[in-house]
Amino acid sequence: SVSSSTPQILILQGGKQGRLRDEGAIMEGGNNLVDDVKRTLVNDIKIPLIIKQSLGFDYRSMALFRVLFGVLIIADLWFRSYYIHEHYSDIGVWPLMNAVSENRYSFSFHYISGSYGFQAFMMLLAAFCAFCSIIGWHTRFFVVMNWFMLCSIQNRNPYLLDGGDEYIRMFSFWAMFLPLGERFSIDSMPHARSKHSITNTNNGGCNNMKGSDGSSYYLSLGTLATWGQFTIIYMFTAYLKWGEEWTKDLTATQYALKSSQIARPFGYAISDYTLLLKFLTWGVLWFEKLGPFMAVSPFWSGPMKSLAVLGFWLMHIGFGACIALGQFVVVPGVCSLVFLPGWFWEVLVPYVRARLPLPKAYRLMRTRQQGTIIIHTRGETMRKVVATFCMFFVWDKYEIVDADVASRDPFRKTADDLANKGKMPVDGITLDIHSETKQILHDNETFSIEYHGKRVSGYNGAAALVETSCVWFLSSLMRHRRVRPVLTTVGHALAALESKSSIFSNWIYPATPRKFSKSILVEIASILFLFYILNWNLGTFFRYPIQPDIFWIGPTFKVDQYWGMFAPHPPMSSGWMVMDGQNAMGELVNVFPGHEHDPVDYTRPEVFSSYFPSQRWSQFLQCLPDQRLADLRLQFGRFVCREWNFWGRNPPEKFLKSFKITYYRADTHLDGKEAEIQSGVLWDHQCY
Repeated sequence: SVSSSTPQILILQGGKQGRLRDEGAIMEGGNNLVDDVKRTLVNDIKIPLIIKQSLGFDYRSMALFRVLFGVLIIADLWFRSYYIHEHYSDIGVWPLMNAVSENRYSFSFHYISGSYGFQAFMMLLAAFCAFCSIIGWHTRFFVVMNWFMLCSIQNRNPYLLDGGDEYIRMFSFWAMFLPLGERFSIDSMPHARSKHSITNTNNGGCNNMKGSDGSSYYLSLGTLATWGQFTIIYMFTAYLKWGEEWTKDLTATQYALKSSQIARPFGYAISDYTLLLKFLTWGVLWFEKLGPFMAVSPFWSGPMKSLAVLGFWLMHIGFGACIALGQFVVVPGVCSLVFLPGWFWEVLVPYVRARLPLPKAYRLMRTRQQGTIIIHTRGETMRKVVATFCMFFVWDKYEIVDADVASRDPFRKTADDLANKGKMPVDGITLDIHSETKQILHDNETFSIEYHGKRVSGYNGAAALVETSCVWFLSSLMRHRRVRPVLTTVGHALAALESKSSIFSNWIYPATPRKFSKSILVEIASILFLFYILNWNLGTFFRYPIQPDIFWIGPTFKVDQYWGMFAPHPPMSSGWMVMDGQNAMGELVNVFPGHEHDPVDYTRPEVFSSYFPSQRWSQFLQCLPDQRLADLRLQFGRFVCREWNFWGRNPPEKFLKSFKITYYRADTHLDGKEAEIQSGVLWDHQCY
């Protein structure tokens, strides 16, 4: 006899057909062997725990990064949308034909049309992709789309970009190699279509799924490459600062804060505190060198990695308080969140939660062992809505049960069982039990919540659920007399449209969780891109050109980068512009964007950075003094004339005839000596 577990190949027919079957079986066995090898290489390698905890990324940290990264993208699109006409349309400062002809290797969906409506549509599409990545719906696809849409809008007008745009683009690229949808996402919701029960897929939120065994960490070549990119950013920005102002005199910060075109009022106010600024110069330079290695420290891994993330947040917030840097203030801090260790979620967060002045209902649920929130719902759509809310905002143990199924199940544990058939003391408070054993919900109810033997139904139950979540402060708003009728109407509408809305919800929610699967080809691609990026940055440091046959990879995939902010020397002069013109009546007018109704001011401003209408305008206008960008000044001049003479904004006698751009420059002297002001006409434009 042969054991049933032994693999057998039975050839029932002889001759040629039998031989073909035999060869096919051998080929199938070979393919299985190849698959086993691939699976072993990608998934089954045993990695020491200390390496996994130091170089791996916690799933919860990646989920937090995914959510805030998507919020950043939407916020960036929001601020860009204020200037669609000026910055992205064909009648703006940089027409479509100029953008296409200049960017040889780039691609952009925005190249399809230069109309205002199409550009607005593309921004809405990008915002939709970012929103889908926030909620974790088809996460991997929409993370890839985020990268496409970011590259698209940045290629449309590269003169609007700053260091924050480069930073967010690069981490959008590396996000494609990470399992960002494994926690706190719709993709990770198991059995969302189940008609019996749904348990929490966040594994107890912060308190459960301890990382002591490494199960909460994900380690791959993609995580190593992401850390490599993070290290490249700060190591090169540190070592490119080889000027004496950084390494010897320690006056770099003071020079930067006295530069009027970038300094904020607070930065200018502290620009004379020499000793403080020297210490900050020294501290920034050393933290840029050591911070990336603290983020993967194998020693005291939890506190050290958390301290590194806090350090990057504080460093960039400090930058933003003193210097006008746009989104570069927030983007690096959000990107550093992927390095938050399991210690942060399992030790620090519960410690802080236990000591916050939170409502009583939330304090009752702060320790997972105290009980399970049992939520009864009637209707598939209601169950999915509640499950989604709990996925993102309820960090304690919960279970969502179909009320009709529970009432017919004689083995179903009710709140009475959880509270030992009576009253249950919790934190010195005795809660009465109101659950019914025969009927879980009344006919007119669609929702109830049980926790610690207490039951609340209907709208009050929904408010109680919010009160036990991490957005507990919204529960008081829900109970407001003006808000309650509106939300009640929405709940009744969902219940009334149950049959139709369930079809839509089935399309949204997965039948089974969507898992992130490793691919050996993708893993190899991540390392190849990392080596390419390292070579690109070494080329900027040692000043050697990239080989022509591989140069196209950088601008095509938008992995070309330069991290030499204030390097090798800080800005050692202040510059500002005056744009004065003459209208048809011979009057002197101010044509500086955002100041068309202000008189022309030729005096030197203390803080010129606050004169720009926005950070995007600041980046664009500071490109105008570049002598290589004559075409940019020409297109800007045509734009100014159109804005004054078209669209019916001014009567004919107020039409702009001509204007000029004068650039003023003054060297910075730290000894208080008054600098000589130099000036020159950048552009003289005649309107036709």
